[in-house]
Amino acid sequence: MRLLNPLCEIHSSSEGAWAQRAPEELAAALVAAGEKRELESGQRLFSCGETAGGVFLILKGRARAVLPGAEGRELMALTAGPGAVLGIPATLCSKKYQFDVDALERLELAYLPQEQLNSLLLEHPELGMLVMTMMCNEMSALRQTREHLSRCQNQQCGLHGYCVQAASQA
Repeated sequence: MRLLNPLCEIHSSSEGAWAQRAPEELAAALVAAGEKRELESGQRLFSCGETAGGVFLILKGRARAVLPGAEGRELMALTAGPGAVLGIPATLCSKKYQFDVDALERLELAYLPQEQLNSLLLEHPELGMLVMTMMCNEMSALRQTREHLSRCQNQQCGLHGYCVQAASQA
């Protein structure tokens, strides 16, 4: 009997993995400094490859963040709900967004442009440490996913089942 990596259970569920929530102090600061935005169900918040302009804190509703792969395949998908902050790494590093993010239902968001985020973090260094912790957690999760992809042979794994199936069809 072969034991499967526990990540298989997470990624093969219909819910998928959930994006991490921001600590309360960071969320409160983003709400206070940010501008309120709304997005209807089915609308795209931002796309992979789009230049990052700022961060979004979900106040109400749910969004789906997808790391797109070749031929329209999904390499990774996360559900983001209230308290999730989207776009931190790309915004802080002045890069492009790494995910396609679509509203699963009506979203209420707090948006903070890059310049305002930088100013907020300079004025409140303790918030910078919270952001760094979130980024480290995200990097750790991505590392675990990469390790999972390199070892998992479970054809039912929703994370990369198509890779195994595509290889067997070739």
